[in-house]
Parts: sequence; structure tokens; C-alpha cells
Amino acid sequence: MKRFAQTTLWYTAVGLIGPIVALLLTPLYTRAIGVAGYGTVDIFLSLWQGAYTVALWGIGTVLAGMYSATNDAAQRRTIITSAGTVVVALGLVIGAGLLVCAPLIGQAIARPETDEAMPYLVGALPFAVVYTLLLSVFKLRNDVRLVVWSMIGLIGFTAATRIALVIWWDGGVVGMIQAAALTNVLMALLTIGLGWSLVGRRVDIRVIKTVLRTGLPLLPVSITGWVVLYADRWLLAPQVDALALGHYALAVLVASLLAFVIEPLKNAWQPIALQPRYRDDDVFLALSFRLYIPVALLIVGVLVLCAPTLLWIIGGAAAQPAAPYVLALTCMPLFGGVQVLLGLRAVRDGRTAVFGWGSLIAALLNLGVNIAFIPMYGVAAAAWGTALAAGVATVILGLRERETLRVVAPLHEVWPALLWFGLLWWWGVGGPTWWGLLALVVTAIGLVWSAVQPLRTLSLRLKPELDDTGATSEVVVQDDTAKRKGSL
Repeated sequence: MKRFAQTTLWYTAVGLIGPIVALLLTPLYTRAIGVAGYGTVDIFLSLWQGAYTVALWGIGTVLAGMYSATNDAAQRRTIITSAGTVVVALGLVIGAGLLVCAPLIGQAIARPETDEAMPYLVGALPFAVVYTLLLSVFKLRNDVRLVVWSMIGLIGFTAATRIALVIWWDGGVVGMIQAAALTNVLMALLTIGLGWSLVGRRVDIRVIKTVLRTGLPLLPVSITGWVVLYADRWLLAPQVDALALGHYALAVLVASLLAFVIEPLKNAWQPIALQPRYRDDDVFLALSFRLYIPVALLIVGVLVLCAPTLLWIIGGAAAQPAAPYVLALTCMPLFGGVQVLLGLRAVRDGRTAVFGWGSLIAALLNLGVNIAFIPMYGVAAAAWGTALAAGVATVILGLRERETLRVVAPLHEVWPALLWFGLLWWWGVGGPTWWGLLALVVTAIGLVWSAVQPLRTLSLRLKPELDDTGATSEVVVQDDTAKRKGSL
């Protein structure tokens, strides 16, 4: 428990620096390129994100199963090198396709900067997948030092490149794209330097085949995930002006702060949960869920209530119309954490196909909502379509992983979450009232108490005790390491 707490503390401390730096510098970017320019950058980066997601081939989930299945250092190095070969090759192929299609893409989104920006987007792909792969390895090794240095590097490079290319050299929209591309190049070089000893010198065709076979069922998940997160930009573009697109992008930015806080906890928790002593521990999984939900909901409340102030800081009065969309958009990172918990056993057992159906149905639902309602409701339809899709994907995964669902999510614990969301929604629609504030305070106290109880139980459960000799001995669950054999 002490190691878990220390790891989470480090991840959280460094993870919070990123949002703080972003909030301090984003007003400079927004004022340099305008709210409409911010929306244009968001469209370009959504296209890049789709290409990057496919090129990555679900490597984080693939490595979680392969890397933890063996303790042999040489085999692990071979796995990393072989997986890197796969994702770099995919990045090069997809990048070439984007260059060929650049004129058609520019016509579709009516953005004249497309031809100039596309080479930078394409050039960043191979570097981005290498950086992400090595960062996944650092997290799987639970190497806090390397993860922290990587996070610090990302924050520093992001700030430096955007200040230099957007603010100092007045690069505009294309300057923002250049800064993003340069950041990925620098991050790849940094993580290669930090993790050079972990990379092997041999490529194993068997490992490549395993990566391709295991990652293939995740490809629909990746594509549909991109559809849920980013396709609405492309459907909004013909229906709303550039300023409304900027409002949507800024609302996404504020909502994404939830992910910055949740990710450190997930990064510390998942490697521990995959250790042999916890892999089949239902109590540990249930307590993790009971701790995650109230903490995440409290952060959602802070973001929603502070959204007007945050948006004013970021973009001034022109950014204020984005505030009503923040609540809906926080559902994506919130439900993403729930899916990690529900899908842990599937990742452990290599059943990656279990994520497919929910993602596919969620993507189709999101597209349907966007196509049907964006012409009437604009950005609001895109935001709530995203929230609905995230919820549906989580429900479907829970139905497919019913054994895990019964362990981690008793139905009676759903009602406080629904009450909290209802109060936040009413606050945004009806405005501040004394009874609304009182209801929010009372519910918030209940959520805090809900988080304290599982945290206390986890601490007591793993508290060192004295054995018969007077020495400390940690109370742990059954370790079934002897029953498991490492394999690809």
C-alpha cells in the first residue's frame, strides 16, 4: 500500500503540472491564433490522432499482456524491439497515405492551411508511436523515475515549442502544428535515451506475429474510439462556423483536465493490479472501483463549477459559450477509467476482442446522434452524443464482463453518481441557487466519505503486521505465481 500511495503521489504531482502549465500558456496561444484558429488546429489534430491511433495498433493493451507474461529480461527486450518495428512501419505507411490524400482533405474541411500542415503531421507519426510505446513500458515496469522524467519532458517541450513557434515567431495555425510535431520528435528522442537499456537488438518474427494478431481485434476499438472522440468535428465543420468549433475545442480542453488527474491513479494502479498477488483478487478490484468513482466524480464537479472561470482565463469573453458543454464531455475520461477497471481481467487473459462490440455500437450511436441532431442543436448535440456513446460502451463492456461487474459495481452505488450528475446539470441550466448549492455540498460530503472508506480498508488490509518472531510481515492475498508460466 505504501508503494502504491507513493507511486500515485508522484504521478499525481507531475500530472498536475501539465494542466497547470497548459492553463497558464493556453491563453497566450488562444489570443495569438483566436478562438476560431484554435478550432482549426483542433480539426487538424483530430485527423492526426486518428492516424496515430491506428498506427499504435493498441500497443498499450498488447504490451500489458505480453510484457507481464514473462520475467525474462532478454525476452522483454525482444518484445519491445519487435513491437516498435510494427508500430513504426504502420506509422510510415499511414503517413504516406495522408500525404497523398492531403488535397482531398483540405477540400473537405475547407482549410487552406492543410497542404502546409500535412507534412508536419505525417512526419510526427513514427516518433509519436515510439514515444508512446516506451512510455507504456516504463509504466508496466512501474518505474516511477522514468515516467516522471518523461512527463516533465513532455510538459517542457510542449511549452517551449509552442511559445517559440506560435507566440514568439507568430506561426499561427501552422505554427501550432509544427510545435506539436516537434514535441513528438523530442519526446521520442528523450524516451529512447531514458529506456535505451530496455530495448533489444533483435527482432523476433514470432513476436511480430503475436503483436499483429493480438492488436488486430483492438483495431476496430481504436477506430471506433476515434469516431466517438473526434468524428463530430468533421460533422460540425459544415454546419457551424469556426468560432463554434473553437468553443467545442475549448470545452474539450477543460474536460480533458479530468484525464490529467485520473491518469496518474490509473498509471500507478494498473501495473500493481496485474501483479500475481492481485490478478485474481476480487476485493482489491472492488475497493479500487469504490475509490475511483467518488474521486473522479468530485473532480468532475470542480471542473463543471469552475468552467466559466477557466474559460475566461483561457480565451476571455469569447470563450464563455463553451461552458455548458463541459459536463457532457467529462463523461469520456470518466467512463474510460471505469472501462479500464471492468476490462482488467480481459487484458490479463488476452481477450482483447471483448472491447470491440461496445466500441462499435458506441461509434454508430454517436454518428447517428450527430447526423440527426447537429443540424438542429449544433455543438450541444456533439457534446451529449459523445457522453451517450461513452456510457453505452461502458454498459456493453459491463454486460460482457458480468463476473467483474458483479464484483466491482453494486447497483446501489450508481444512484449517488446519477444524483451528482443531475445536480451539476441543473446548476448549469437553472443557474446558482441556495438550495442547489446546499444539495451539491451535501452530496459532495457523501462522495468524500465514500472515498475515505475504501481507502481506509485498503490501508488496513495491506498494513504490516508482526509475526511470531516480532518481525513485520505484510498481509497479502494468495500468490499464485507458481501456477503461471511466462509465455508470449
